[in-house]
Amino acid sequence: MTRTLAHAEWIERAEHAPALESLAPLPPTRRALLADPSEFDVAYAINPHMRVADGSLKRVDRERAREQWLALASALRECGLHTHVVPALPGCPDLVFCANQALPVPPEASALGRSLALASNMRWPQRRREVPQVLATLRELGYAPRRLATLAPLEGMGDGLWHPGRALVWAGVGPRSSPRAWSAVAPWLRAPLVALELIDPDFYHLDTALALLDERTCLWLPDALSRSSRRLVEALIPRRIEADPGEARERLACNACCPDGRTVLIQRGCAVTNGRLRAAGYEVRELDTDEFLKSGGSVFCMKLLVW
Repeated sequence: MTRTLAHAEWIERAEHAPALESLAPLPPTRRALLADPSEFDVAYAINPHMRVADGSLKRVDRERAREQWLALASALRECGLHTHVVPALPGCPDLVFCANQALPVPPEASALGRSLALASNMRWPQRRREVPQVLATLRELGYAPRRLATLAPLEGMGDGLWHPGRALVWAGVGPRSSPRAWSAVAPWLRAPLVALELIDPDFYHLDTALALLDERTCLWLPDALSRSSRRLVEALIPRRIEADPGEARERLACNACCPDGRTVLIQRGCAVTNGRLRAAGYEVRELDTDEFLKSGGSVFCMKLLVW
């Protein structure tokens, strides 16, 4: 159905999907936040990726993790982005996944006509102290922080994906973000919200199942979404590259990032998926994020793109 929620529409069915050309244009993102990985560890289990077969927590090599983080930062800069670092916070090992703590809103899609940072309501209490730390850095970059009028869970750009070049948000609904929270986001937006339901617990954020590469192309795993959600993606995105299911599950192939519309930053070793990306004309840059995969995150989770 389509419902009007203040300034935004909530779209759940393919027949109500807008034409991309009808939506307001958005400029490309030019900056990226990363969070210092000094505290990164697997200290608890809040998703299926964080334990080994015997049930114990996975162990992190922090020195190797920092090397991998530095390589990602370098790759983002080589794609033309200016990088900004959120300071580490003692006792917050998952702060490094800084796509989750806020949903940035550019002025072109903001109900207030200015850049906003909508604070996340993290589902797990272990992660709630991360939110003000990220908001503080966003404030320094000119974003006005705002709290939602609900405590329902919402996890920023883990589940809220801005469509490249258009004022539209793909709104993930599932383990970490709820329709009630998205209803509280709507008054801050001048952009429709397209609801996508996640149905596989391994894909707990939308960014683990869908990567938007450019205005007309995505990388995705259809089986991670409900049937109606798959139809929405098919209705709105003309070119869809399907990730290899094993690579999507084990290497988080869909947690990729294409910051310039040409270069796809993706976990190393996704051979089948990377072959499909290259066949579609993309330059693939493989990065090692295997230390972060132990906590259920990869390239997209580790940065927050902002305007």
